[in-house]
Amino acid sequence: MKFRFLTLVLLTASAAASAAEKKAAAKPDTEKKTMTSQEWKGQYGGPLEPGHMVAADVTSWKALAAKVGLDASAPDFTKSVAVAVFVGERMRGGFTAAFEESVMRGDDLLVLYRITIPSGFTTQALAQPWKVKVFARPKGKVIVEAIAP
Repeated sequence: MKFRFLTLVLLTASAAASAAEKKAAAKPDTEKKTMTSQEWKGQYGGPLEPGHMVAADVTSWKALAAKVGLDASAPDFTKSVAVAVFVGERMRGGFTAAFEESVMRGDDLLVLYRITIPSGFTTQALAQPWKVKVFARPKGKVIVEAIAP
């Protein structure tokens, strides 16, 4: 009789613990998560000529999205701006645009970028790499400058 009672208590405790674990696992994650940056990139579909573009409103965002075939909703332009860098057409893959740390110059935002050159094996196909990144909107203007590789 004692053995049956002890077994019953252990099984009940085990079932209760298992149910509590399942209930805890099913609880949704309610922790606030802050997005720090938005970026999009592609190896194909960018313009043939190298350059950059600043999108500071919905109209310029739509033009940018059409230029690279980007299917993404526009950022909140009351708080941010988007900067796009176009590497231009290259004879092989592996080239990318890399944004460096942005710097405030008074009220202006200086966005620096670098075109990285591939090393090692790459795709042997024409590529038109591009990259878009969203930055906090400055009070002044956005200045975009390339850094030598």
